[in-house]
Amino acid sequence: MHIISVAFESEDLLRAESFYGSVLGLPTTRQNNTLTIRAGASKLILRQGPTGPGKQHLAFTIPRSMFDSAKQWASDRVPLLRDAEGRDEFETSAHWNAHSLYFTDPEGNILEFIIRRDIVDHRTDSFGAAHIRSISEVGMAVDDVPDAAAQIKSMFDIDTYGSGAPTFQPVGDVEGLLILVNPGRHWFPTATPSSTDALTVTIDSAIAATLDISPGITIHSTPDLSKTSLSRTHRKSDSL
Repeated sequence: MHIISVAFESEDLLRAESFYGSVLGLPTTRQNNTLTIRAGASKLILRQGPTGPGKQHLAFTIPRSMFDSAKQWASDRVPLLRDAEGRDEFETSAHWNAHSLYFTDPEGNILEFIIRRDIVDHRTDSFGAAHIRSISEVGMAVDDVPDAAAQIKSMFDIDTYGSGAPTFQPVGDVEGLLILVNPGRHWFPTATPSSTDALTVTIDSAIAATLDISPGITIHSTPDLSKTSLSRTHRKSDSL
């Protein structure tokens, strides 16, 4: 599953532009009250507006051979987040087969660099912003995690990924994951709660559809034109 774009509110677009553009070195475009940030094959779209106490979570996939270089690059620019034991890099379960580090943007959103060993992408040069492949994880705070996962399966034919729980369930695949959590659940490795602010995620799918999965939380999909193109629109209220 390819995550085409992620959109949510930012209270300070100038500060966001300075961070994502100048600190991280990602291409940015500002138009009216919107800032668009290019992260490899994905876009992060920040809209000027108020935000609540919770924070968003995004993961960026980087080449699997570049973790050490990326860690040095990131630590030269931002403080890396540590867990209670002082660790600043983290190995996942065998199913995820990944390794990651975390940091925050100026508004406290939890950002992650992750290598996925199941993706073959060997590089020998030093890491830079241009090596970010895509946004490969988006946290989504939903009222009912199992129901949301079932709706995504029904609408987009996207399966759950690995084992989950009533308050936590990834859906998608190694290329792109929607991390479904209960509102207020803390983002690893912090005590920062998940955001319930408006969030729109656009994915690549064989089906053109819109799913309002929870209040303010929307998934759009655009079809892969090389496959059968269908079009449906579904609102959560339709099934109530």
